[in-house]
Amino acid sequence: MAAEFEDIDTQSVKSRELPQLPLTSLYDQKMERRLKANSNMKNLIHRLVYIGKLRETYGDQNSLADYYEKMVKNLNNNTQSEVLTGILLVFPKHFVHVIETFNDVIRTIMKDIENSSTMDGPVSKAKILVISHDVPHRLYNMWHCKVLDVQAAKIDLYEPTDSNNRLVLDILEQVLNLGNHLAKQPKLNLKNALDSLHEKVPEHLPQQDIVGYLVETNDQCMITPKEYLDQYQTPVDVILDSEMTWPMPIRLFPYN
Repeated sequence: MAAEFEDIDTQSVKSRELPQLPLTSLYDQKMERRLKANSNMKNLIHRLVYIGKLRETYGDQNSLADYYEKMVKNLNNNTQSEVLTGILLVFPKHFVHVIETFNDVIRTIMKDIENSSTMDGPVSKAKILVISHDVPHRLYNMWHCKVLDVQAAKIDLYEPTDSNNRLVLDILEQVLNLGNHLAKQPKLNLKNALDSLHEKVPEHLPQQDIVGYLVETNDQCMITPKEYLDQYQTPVDVILDSEMTWPMPIRLFPYN
């Protein structure tokens, strides 16, 4: 009898075990059904602009360009509805990356950067300049990569004359103007346009000394990939004022 009870208790415990993560919500399931039912549905497109510093022990500029080229290719192959577009500008020690895609891909790239900064990845530091949600149209028709063959700037000697907020806005204005410039180019002339950016539109290219300065600066106008991911992964823990007072307040009025 005791053995029978033990078997019953063991079975009841197993039946009450929680399912293994990851779990999908009812919203995710409904959206998946809607996407399957309506192939014309599209995800909301968001634009992310971030800057970073190359890890010296990883390789040169071409190593970072190859790394992101493979990543973008894999992400686009795994994405059926919307592809990733944007531009990667690689300086000798820093880079500027503009991507246009939906939220899931943005989080994937941010997780990769966070893992890269804590391990031996290609990026040692990164800062997010802006995330524009639900943009009406794409600025870049495809993903471009340009390795800028310029002399490395001496970041230690750079002294800003404007506020950090102004420097961030200047970089954002430059990459937006760069996107408008490339959008006007014929597809057959696109490679030549990328190769001649320094000669044709140098004013649309961010200055590498400013990029390096902002990467090393801690300012509230920028956030790190970890801070961005914490907004989605950290549970909300709100402490009410009533929990911090003593004696406990008496509820004189009912809620309804």
